[in-house]
Amino acid sequence: MAVSNLGRVCAPRLPAVFSFLAISIGGLATSHADGPADNNPLVVRRLPKLGVEVPAEKRQMLEAGLAKLGATVESLRKRTDPLARELWPDVAIYHKAVHDALTYQEFHQPKEIDDAAKLLEIGEQRGRHLLDGQAPWTSATGLVVRGYVSKLDDSVQPYGMVVPASYTDRGPGRFRLDLWFHGRGETLTEVNFLRDRAASPGTFTPADTLVLHPYGRWNNAFKLAGEVDVLEALASAKRRYRVDDDRIAVRGFSMGGAGAWHFAVHYPDQFFAANPGAGFSETPEFLRVFQKETLRPEPWERQLWRLYDCNEWAANLAHLPTVAYSGETDSQKQAADIMEQALSRENLRLQHIIGPKTGHSYHPQARDEG
Repeated sequence: MAVSNLGRVCAPRLPAVFSFLAISIGGLATSHADGPADNNPLVVRRLPKLGVEVPAEKRQMLEAGLAKLGATVESLRKRTDPLARELWPDVAIYHKAVHDALTYQEFHQPKEIDDAAKLLEIGEQRGRHLLDGQAPWTSATGLVVRGYVSKLDDSVQPYGMVVPASYTDRGPGRFRLDLWFHGRGETLTEVNFLRDRAASPGTFTPADTLVLHPYGRWNNAFKLAGEVDVLEALASAKRRYRVDDDRIAVRGFSMGGAGAWHFAVHYPDQFFAANPGAGFSETPEFLRVFQKETLRPEPWERQLWRLYDCNEWAANLAHLPTVAYSGETDSQKQAADIMEQALSRENLRLQHIIGPKTGHSYHPQARDEG
């Protein structure tokens, strides 16, 4: 693990909201950040892609369920008791997920329509419990889905928790928490995020450890609004679970690895360890390798890259033990290679685990050791 040159003075990190605003403004003016074709509105592909048509009878069923759950959510929002005021987002996430998928035609497989009907039932069940002054999911172990209200736009946003069987809300000790950043999925929606977070614990579930899965506003690599989303989900989890502030780690793979790199270098004081896998860590070399573009950026563009390009902030990892993972034959090994070079310039060493003869996945031995 790389921890030397501790006396170096690192540049201060920028507040998340400033980063969000600056990159958003920069993105509007940039004509070639993703390649000219990707910015032509006549040919650019829709993301997420248009989903399947919802049969009339199933649409009617979902609309009825939405109306019922919507009324329950409104009843909860009008309540003044502390339990309802704190937990109504845990109910509203189910309504928003199904409403948005139905409104914007984002069911990508017919079975997701049935998944949505089940989510409405779960949301209504939670709502009825809460109206009765009960919230059994708050003390449940295993896979638990939670929600919060974002300060960015007052929307309810979901996150998943893996709560170990050993968890207790009593006693002197607190629990380690791992943030796990999901990979890119162009058919990702809040419907299948909620479904999956109630069905799969994910890649790593260390013993006696809480695992937080942020949604991150779809597929923005946990930057822009997704960066704020992670911070808000973490704040919500800290309020609701006995999290040890000195034992919070950032981890992820593929796009999630990019998220882990980002949070590691920009918020090194918030975590005790970082474990990025694959992903990307900066702009020009990533675009050269993956989109075969050689960029000639304007000076102001290069300055804006510095907000998020992790190699520019590599010195901050002097304060954060970091173990990177890459498959030997994975083109996204490039991310860790770039960071290794950047750390070397700071007289720091990156511990880089490489899965032999492995592509874009975890080598079984590396996964088991994680």
